[in-house]
Amino acid sequence: MNKNLLKIWYYTVIEKALLYGASVWGGALTKNQIDRLHSIQRIFLLKFTRAFRTSYTNVLNVLTGIPPLHIVAKAEFIKFRIWVNRSNEYNTIFDINLLDKYVPFKNIPSRQKLINLDSKISNADYEIYTDGSRIENETGFAVCILKDEINIQNYLFKLNTYNSVFQAELAAIEFAVNWAVKEKVKVNIHTDSLSSISAINSASTRSEFVNKGKSNIFKAKDMIGLSWVKAHVGIPGNELADQQAKLTITSGEKFVIPAPYSHLKGLLKNYIVNKWNEYWNSYDSASGIRVRGYINQVSPKFLIHNKFLSVDMVHSHLTFIALNS
Repeated sequence: MNKNLLKIWYYTVIEKALLYGASVWGGALTKNQIDRLHSIQRIFLLKFTRAFRTSYTNVLNVLTGIPPLHIVAKAEFIKFRIWVNRSNEYNTIFDINLLDKYVPFKNIPSRQKLINLDSKISNADYEIYTDGSRIENETGFAVCILKDEINIQNYLFKLNTYNSVFQAELAAIEFAVNWAVKEKVKVNIHTDSLSSISAINSASTRSEFVNKGKSNIFKAKDMIGLSWVKAHVGIPGNELADQQAKLTITSGEKFVIPAPYSHLKGLLKNYIVNKWNEYWNSYDSASGIRVRGYINQVSPKFLIHNKFLSVDMVHSHLTFIALNS
């Protein structure tokens, strides 16, 4: 079986099963518990690499690009502490004051869990096209207002580097809704973001940012229509919004929204790699020192991206050296 597929299967099935509840128990593992996790993970690593049973677990982790379980468990614990508990003990990873908030399902008003919006209202005063853009880690959104097919006003906003395109698209829709409320007019809002429409229609989102947007939309639901339009097919309003969204990177007004949960997950992926590198470089056995002569930095992408040092090729060389030190 393809090793890349096996690796995906490990992450989506095995690791999730082994780390069930790690958000509770992953923060203070004893040496015996860490050793136990290594022993369990080792079974898969041996099957995966077809290595000799005497192969060192640390070496197998590095060759497969699969981090040690105790480090991943700690990351799961930290993620829960930051996202759910709003703990500031890990502010060195990210300032929780800049992060979106987790909202328990019970705290979401039942009336706004499911919002049924018309895709178009017949007596709209304006047509509004919205779009978000991300170029070289810069994110922004544009809101273009049309009256009788004439572009009368554009609003351009630039977000923080940690904000996502999804957030930009949703912020654009919410801005259009709030504009309609402020001006006391009825509007049809058009977006090419299916993910934003899905989030608005979903009853399961836990993001405070998304739920605040849904709350504003719910309050204005009789004043707006919301529809999806296909991107880049020559719809004038959508093409205009796309062009304006790209301009937000250089000329958009600063607009502040919290960092998304996905940003926290990305930071914790970096945390795992950094802690894994520390762990690998502190592996001071003779075999560890010799193998580090070839691989001094760990990477979760090692198996996938390194065509010349795949597990099949390295096993007979590096692992052999490690075993015969």
